[in-house]
Amino acid sequence: MLIGVGGVAYVWSYDHRQVSTLNEYATIDFQVSRDGKGNLEGGVLSLWVHRYDSSKILPQVTLYVDEESFEFPAATKQTSTRFEHENKLFVSFPKESLKNLQSAREVRIKFSYEDGQEINLPISQNELINWQKKLRW
Repeated sequence: MLIGVGGVAYVWSYDHRQVSTLNEYATIDFQVSRDGKGNLEGGVLSLWVHRYDSSKILPQVTLYVDEESFEFPAATKQTSTRFEHENKLFVSFPKESLKNLQSAREVRIKFSYEDGQEINLPISQNELINWQKKLRW
């Protein structure tokens, strides 16, 4: 019985882990798209997170760039193994929402799960620098 209680506590604590950046919570990738002349067209954020809870990510993302916020629809997908669920989230950011990213001091991403859990975390400073390099290319 103690093993069962310990297992439930571990699963709950893993799914509700406390981290300081989105990079610690999930695997993220940011790519930009450009036209044939090299002009910025937009960006795509991909996010993968493994959890034991079967709650799916809701298809809505809020991007906070310093003091501004932008809400976007997202595409989501969940694949499951026996005990673990991989949630994937993909969101396209139009060019207009990326202009302030080049000089941003902080970028936060907020999304939620079906069970009501909300994730609202900044990307790390190293990740922000990488995003800004991609935008300036």
